[in-house]
Amino acid sequence: MSKLSTLKQWGLRNVLLPTGDALFAHPMMQRLRQLEHMQWWPREQIEGERNRRLAKLVATSYSEVPFYRDLFDRAGVKVADIRCPADLRKLPVVTKSMLREAYPDRCCRTGRGATYETSTSGSTGRNFRVREDRETAAWYRASFLLALEWAGWRIGQPHVQIGMTTQRHLEQLLKDALLGCHYVSGLDLTNTALDRCLALLERKSIQHVWGYPGSLFCLARRAQQVGWNTRLTSIVTWGDQLHSQYRDVIERAFGVRVCDTYGCAEGMQIAAQCGTGTSYHLHELDVVVEYLDDQDNPVQSGTPGRVVLTRLHAGPTPFIRYEVGDIGIGAGEKNCACGRRLRLLESIQGRNADYVLTPSGNRLIVHFFTGILEHFYEIDSFQVIQDRADTIRLHIVPGPGYNRQIQRKIQNALRHRGADMIIEVQAVSEIPLTPGGKRRFIVRTADFESRLSPKLEAAS
Repeated sequence: MSKLSTLKQWGLRNVLLPTGDALFAHPMMQRLRQLEHMQWWPREQIEGERNRRLAKLVATSYSEVPFYRDLFDRAGVKVADIRCPADLRKLPVVTKSMLREAYPDRCCRTGRGATYETSTSGSTGRNFRVREDRETAAWYRASFLLALEWAGWRIGQPHVQIGMTTQRHLEQLLKDALLGCHYVSGLDLTNTALDRCLALLERKSIQHVWGYPGSLFCLARRAQQVGWNTRLTSIVTWGDQLHSQYRDVIERAFGVRVCDTYGCAEGMQIAAQCGTGTSYHLHELDVVVEYLDDQDNPVQSGTPGRVVLTRLHAGPTPFIRYEVGDIGIGAGEKNCACGRRLRLLESIQGRNADYVLTPSGNRLIVHFFTGILEHFYEIDSFQVIQDRADTIRLHIVPGPGYNRQIQRKIQNALRHRGADMIIEVQAVSEIPLTPGGKRRFIVRTADFESRLSPKLEAAS
C-alpha cells in the first residue's frame, strides 16, 4: 500500500468522517471505535454491557411508547422484571401486523427531533414502514463497517458495490467519493453490463466487491464464461439468502471466501461471517436474537427456530421481541477460532435468492421488485411468478386504495426500470406459504437461463 493511500485512510478515519458525524449528529465512527474494542471483550463483559443496554431499552420503551406500555401491562410484566435476554420470554412476541396497526402514533417515540420514514418489504413481499433517525442509522452502519473489516476491507480502500439505487442523492454521492465506492446498478445484469463491471475491476485494480448474492452470482458466472480470473481480497454479500451453489460459483470465480452478512431493513445489523469459519458472529451489543418454536418456546442450539429480535438501541421505533420472518439456527456456546467471544449463528434459512430472467437477458433479483413496489402503499403483499420466458405474473394482495390506475402505474414502473416483458397483474386474497411457513417471493418454474444462453452469447 502506498504512503498516499495510507495517509488517505488515516485522514478518513480520524478527521473527515468524525467531522461529518459531528456536523450531522451521526455518531458512526464513535460507535465503530467502540465496537472494534468491545468485540474482543470476554463473555462476562459482553453480557454485562448487553444487559445494561437491554434494561435501558425496556425503561425507555415502557415510558415513551404506548404500544409497549400496553404490552407490558397486559402481560403483567414490570420494567424491573427484564434484566437479561432470558427475561424477555415473559413478554409476548411482537409481529409486523401488530406494529402496522399501531404505526405511527402508538409504536413510535415522540419529541426526538428530526426523524424520517423508511419503507421495506425485505424479501417477503409485504410492505412495512418504520421511523428512523440519524443516530439509529449510525449504529447499524457502524456494525456494518465492522463486518466489512472482518472481511478484509479497510475504510478508504476502493470497492465496487452492486446495488439497487438508480438515483444517488447528495449524501450517497459524497459517501461514495470519500470511501472509494464505485456504485454499479444491479438493475442491469445483462452480459454487457456485467462485462463493464469486470472491466472496471481490472482497470481500477479494485480488490473488494459487495452486493446481493444474486447479483454477485451473475457477475461470477460471467467472469467464468469470459475467462476473467483475477483474485480479489474480499467479497461481501447481504440482503438475500446466500445459497451454497451461489457461494461455490462466486468463490471459484474470484478466489476468495465470501463473507455473508445478515440484517433487516428495519434498522438492524444482526450477524456477519468473519472469514474464519462458516458461522456468523451475532452483533450482540446491538441486538438480542432468540430462536423460537411454533409455541414461542426456545429451541435447542442446532435446531431451526423462528428468529425474534430485540434491538438494544431504542431509536424512534423500538423493537422488542420482534419476529422478523426468518428461520435461523443458533450455535449455542460454540466459539469461533478467530478469538471473538460474540455468540454465533450457524445459518439463516428462508430468505429468497432467485431471480427473473427477461427476454433481453437482464436478470431481476428480489430487490429489483421490492425497491419499486415498497413505495406503493396500496399493496399489502405480492409475489412474482415466472413460468414463461417472456412473462411474469405479479400476484398482489390489495390494500386500501388499490385500483386499476395503481395497477397500471405498477406495470409502467416495472417496465421503466428494466422488466422488458409481459407483466400480468392479478389481485389475490393471499400469498400461499411454503411448507416451512415462509412466503416465497420469486417463483421461477423453469431454467430459462439455459434456453436463452445461446441468444445472449450471440448478442454480447
